[in-house]
Amino acid sequence: MKKDTTLKLHTMKLSAAPAMAGTSGKPKRVGEPPAEKIARPRPVAVEERRRSQRVLLRTRAKIHVALAGKLTTIDAITLSVNPQGALVVMSQSLPVESRLVLEHGSTKERVACKVARPAREMPEGFHVPLEFDSPAPAFWGIAFPPMDWRADDE
Repeated sequence: MKKDTTLKLHTMKLSAAPAMAGTSGKPKRVGEPPAEKIARPRPVAVEERRRSQRVLLRTRAKIHVALAGKLTTIDAITLSVNPQGALVVMSQSLPVESRLVLEHGSTKERVACKVARPAREMPEGFHVPLEFDSPAPAFWGIAFPPMDWRADDE
């Protein structure tokens, strides 16, 4: 019985209310939350939908950006990449919509991009999401998995 309770804890919201008949008039099992308390998947907001699969890839990069009217180069490391951009970690944050040029650390290829969303400050630095002006799947030098690809649950 304890095992069943543990499984339920991982799949539903907990309710402090005592067990009682459900809203449909049917009796419910002890420990089962009311129908309105069951966790339901929320719709995915438009800005959260992925256009392609992200790939975890750590590679050096340089950010070329004008700060206070002065051209500045900031060292960065990618955390994840996709054909539309990357998530990089760097020593400072940049404002959303900042225009910049991302330089691949190995190939020295450059691509124009912008800061897509606010950076998150983390212990290792600022996680800054970048979006290319136009998709550049060859920029990273890797093959990306198809959109319907899923890892096996082993």
